[in-house]
This record gives sequence, structure tokens and C-alpha cells, in this order.
Amino acid sequence: MTARYVKPAPLNFALREMQRLARLPQSWLVLGAVSVVMGLVGPFGTFEMTLLPRLAYWTAVVTGTTAIGTLVELTVAEAIGTRLPGPLAAGIGGAVAGVPIALAVWAFNAQVFSGDGEAISLWLLLGYCVPIAAVVTAAGNGLRRSGPEQPSPNAPAEMAVPAPPPLLERLPRPQRGRLIHLAVSDHYVEVTTEKGTSLVLMRLSDAIKETEPVMGLQVHRSHWVALDAVRRGLRQGGKPVLELETGALVPVSRTYLDAVRAAGLLD
Repeated sequence: MTARYVKPAPLNFALREMQRLARLPQSWLVLGAVSVVMGLVGPFGTFEMTLLPRLAYWTAVVTGTTAIGTLVELTVAEAIGTRLPGPLAAGIGGAVAGVPIALAVWAFNAQVFSGDGEAISLWLLLGYCVPIAAVVTAAGNGLRRSGPEQPSPNAPAEMAVPAPPPLLERLPRPQRGRLIHLAVSDHYVEVTTEKGTSLVLMRLSDAIKETEPVMGLQVHRSHWVALDAVRRGLRQGGKPVLELETGALVPVSRTYLDAVRAAGLLD
């Protein structure tokens, strides 16, 4: 028995990826480091500002433009990524992202430097932001894809590619893919991956143990979901449910409601 995999919309993919990045401490460390460096260097005429306002200015610019650029670039790249090489799709997404980035900086500068006559013109900002965003995103995508698929034995543990969840070994090879959902079906567990659905004769509790290292959560006595497969949380007939990227609606029981809310899957 198989189920058709429904790919999430590009915007939904971008929002989920941004949420994932926002949960990584290193994302904020990088943003903080870039903000401090830009604040100390004071490029584009901002060095004339005093130190604290200059740091505040660059923190706002770096954080805001990163959020805007990441959202637009991921959305565009995901929408066209299946038809173009990854670095090219990322570069096009970055170039498109350069436009709202430039508009955001221009509008922000108009408020910060109001009446000073020092704000950079919109056309000059576009000339900077579009090519820089395109090159940076294309290069970043290319570097991520150019690395070896298997790390060397001497590679640091944090750089190692995580092993696939043991549960996949119980599935037919054509069904082995990214885990999405586990559900109880009589004495079986219905295992849904991005490649379809299979039945495995085992208890749900044992199956959940074999999902590691996938980040997931049991949301009902009969259901487990992978966190990155949840499209949104909603209420149906007054009862909380989770909509998965496959379009399936998974009930959330009262026992697991607090954990689901803590994971940010429901309001």
C-alpha cells in the first residue's frame, strides 16, 4: 500500500527552513558577529555615527535583510530548483531577493538619515544588493553541494552525516526515504516516508525508538510525526490537528497537547 507524496509549496518550505535556522544557535552567532564587524568598520558612510547607534543600525540592517533575503531566496530557489542546477537556482533566488533587500534598506535609511542627505540612493543600493546577494547565495549553495557525501574517519563528530533511522531498514527499499508519519493500524505500524507508505509488524513505541536521529514527536497514542513534515496546526471541529506536507490530518490528543504547543506546532 503506497501513498502519494505531496511536495510542500515553496513558501511553506521557506518558512519551515527559516524556523529551523532560527532554532540553531550558530545562526544567531553569525548574525551577531557580522553585525559587530559592520558596526565597527562603519561602511557606506556610517562610520560618522557614534559607536552605539552605529552598532544598533547595523544589527537592524543585518538581521532584517537576512530574514527578508532568506525568505525570498528559499522560496524562489525551491520553486525553480527542480528545473535548474542548485547553485544557479540559488543565485537567481538571491538576485530576486536583492530587490526587496535594497528596498528595505532604502526605506530604513530614509528614517534613520531623514533630512541628512546622506542616505544611499535606491538605484545604488540595487546595484550593490542584487549582484552581491546572487553571488553569495550561489556560492553558498555550491559549497554545500561540493562536499563529500561521506566524511572522512578523522572528521569531527559534529560534521559527520547522521546515520539513517533504523526503522527504514524494515521497509522495502523503494519506500525508504525521509520519515514523515507513523500511525497505528491494528497490530501494525503504518510508516509514511516521502516515497510512500508501508506496514511494519511492531508496536508504535518500539517504532518511535527506531526513528532517531529524526526530530519528531508523539502527538497521539496512535500517531508520531516528524517535526519538519508538519505544515501547520489547526482546529477541526474544535479539536486540534496537525496538517502534514502530505495533506494528511493527524489528531492531537490532550495528553500530548502541551508538548505539541511547546514544539511550536500549535498556538
